[in-house]
Amino acid sequence: MALVVAMIGGPVPGPTASVVEYVAERLELKGHTTVRISPAELPPAALLAGDSGEPHIRGSIDILDQADGVVVATPIFQSSFSGLLKAFLDVLPPGALAGKVALPLANGGSRGHLLAVDYALRPVLTALGCGQVGQGAFVLDSEIVPHPCGVGLKGESEARVTQVCRRFADTLADAERRDALSR
Repeated sequence: MALVVAMIGGPVPGPTASVVEYVAERLELKGHTTVRISPAELPPAALLAGDSGEPHIRGSIDILDQADGVVVATPIFQSSFSGLLKAFLDVLPPGALAGKVALPLANGGSRGHLLAVDYALRPVLTALGCGQVGQGAFVLDSEIVPHPCGVGLKGESEARVTQVCRRFADTLADAERRDALSR
């Protein structure tokens, strides 16, 4: 099955990391392998300097190179994605996401940020070369429910995220079938 890199564009632990965990669990149940990358855990000076040769950053880029798909999750601050995610995306070489299937996700405290996935995150992923940017989802922080053995969602967020996860997994499987037929 597909290798999926899940980028956590917010502090770890935190609501964004919880959303990524929820999505990763669903993708793993479909047979996909997920690897999490958290820019918050990368060396800040190298990240801000755009030092793509720094070993930890280079390792993250190498994992992305191997990935079939990316989940890009961010908290919404000032009506846009996090500066932490922006710093990581800026350090990526041109074409780092070329041809990959992407699932954009965002979380925040207000329904007023529902469109941030489409007007802030989707254009960036497209500009970075993602072959397909699937329908994303916005999750209200109040609908994230931590459990001792995982993370749950409630309300509209649960239905929305479950649906976009299913579509993303199906798109990954379709891409794998096309690749297998073209070999």
